[in-house]
Amino acid sequence: MPRTLLVAFVLLLSTAPASALAAESSTWGTTFPADALATHLGDAPARYLLVPAGIASPELAQAELALASALRASGKALLVMNAQALGQVAQLDDASIAQRGAGFPVDRVMVLRLFPDASGALTQAVVTLYDTTGQSHGSFSAVAGTALSARTQAPQQQQAATPAPRAPAPPTVPNANPTEQYEQQYIGFDEVVAVNAGTGSVLSKWTMPFVGKFKKPLEGDALYKLVGRDDLAQVYQDKMITKTVVSVLGGAALLGGGILSVTAITAKREECNVFSPGFDACFERNRQSFDEKRTTVLMGIGISGVGIGVLSWGLLMSPHPVTPSEARELADGYNKKLKGKLGLSEEGTPVTPAPTTSSIQARLSPVLGPNGAGLRLSGTF
Repeated sequence: MPRTLLVAFVLLLSTAPASALAAESSTWGTTFPADALATHLGDAPARYLLVPAGIASPELAQAELALASALRASGKALLVMNAQALGQVAQLDDASIAQRGAGFPVDRVMVLRLFPDASGALTQAVVTLYDTTGQSHGSFSAVAGTALSARTQAPQQQQAATPAPRAPAPPTVPNANPTEQYEQQYIGFDEVVAVNAGTGSVLSKWTMPFVGKFKKPLEGDALYKLVGRDDLAQVYQDKMITKTVVSVLGGAALLGGGILSVTAITAKREECNVFSPGFDACFERNRQSFDEKRTTVLMGIGISGVGIGVLSWGLLMSPHPVTPSEARELADGYNKKLKGKLGLSEEGTPVTPAPTTSSIQARLSPVLGPNGAGLRLSGTF
């Protein structure tokens, strides 16, 4: 009997994990079929960073594992990275998460969020795709335990064979309000000033361009590409190459000169015995060695000094082909064109066309003729 009870107890313990795995499989494990998921990922394979956002929970962890597994099996993922290196993201919005993901070797940032259903259980999943610039590339939703549906063909693709009247291009921001579109696309600048905390004097200041009210930074040559000045973007890239080469050469000279000086200083001198017959010759050799070491040390210090100068020049060299004021002029021209494209005035308010009015003027005048008199009606329309 005791042996029978022991076997039953072991079977009971093994049943619990199996039940848990079965429950997991029956909820999120079947939610993301790989073939259906592939239809939501675009045509070209990409590298993905999967980020489970919001408050950590067992449901969120299960959904993340199921989605990652389906993503790897979809045939559209060259790489699937987890979000451990991002740190705490529970309180971050999607824009901040995408900005953090820009530092990783990925093409897409996939943000997974769970929401409660009517009973309060976390069964509603919303997945949004972003590129590393923060631009949205679509989203889809799923319910735990219900297989994700494949994305249907776009209407314009279904009716490609049927000629249709040419429609105006859609706005770049999916929002019908032109003012909101402008606030998300205009170019602005932040002035950053470094101040000495002790004296209050200004140490340095620089200008940082950004896009839209969420202040997405325009780093490197992004400003010139956005305003359509590819020539300035090319100049920026060339100057960046020069800046890098000069900085590397300066750093190498600084390091090489330091090594040369330290090697000379730490070189051991020959021990001379005063009572030995060769003391004079030994002393002369040490004197010559000292002169050589002094020359080598001075040479190393000189090389290091030159390296410091070259390195400082490289670090302080600005790769930008325009001054901050000229950059503001480029941004101003871009913003004016954007306002015109969106139908906004210089002040940023929607331009309403002046109503067309028509006036009718009528006039009666007496007319006398051989057959009698009458009235003539005349007017302008």
